[in-house]
Amino acid sequence: MEKIDEVKNILNEFWRHAGIIDFEIKTVETAVDGSLNVGVFIHDASLYIGEEGRNIRDFETILRLIIKKQTGDISTVHLDINNYRELKNETLRELARKAARRARFYKQPVALEAMTAYQRRIIHTELAIHPDIKTESIGDGGNRRVVVKYIS
Repeated sequence: MEKIDEVKNILNEFWRHAGIIDFEIKTVETAVDGSLNVGVFIHDASLYIGEEGRNIRDFETILRLIIKKQTGDISTVHLDINNYRELKNETLRELARKAARRARFYKQPVALEAMTAYQRRIIHTELAIHPDIKTESIGDGGNRRVVVKYIS
């Protein structure tokens, strides 16, 4: 609990130094894997979320470094601003389920669009419980994508 309070103080200071005064820390919790899940609500958050959540990733990196420097903790930080990531993750999980249904129906591999490693992991995790579906990442760099395959 002491660690959570320390992280909340760091977050409050971070957002204030960033010039953001209209914010609320919704959640700070330690996940099973030891990472920190941080949920923040910011009024008029589009600038802070950025295109495709790019700014959230940058804030995560900065926060991880600050937390490491101030606490010595090297935990991964998962930041969500205004529930943006959770909504995107649910969209990805639904995309994975649709691709699996399509692969089953047509008995053909379904290639998804290029995604980040984080997004691909969500797809792989969502479909891992289906014994008749196999996922695999193909491609290089920014063109890396998931292919969903039906296994008969």
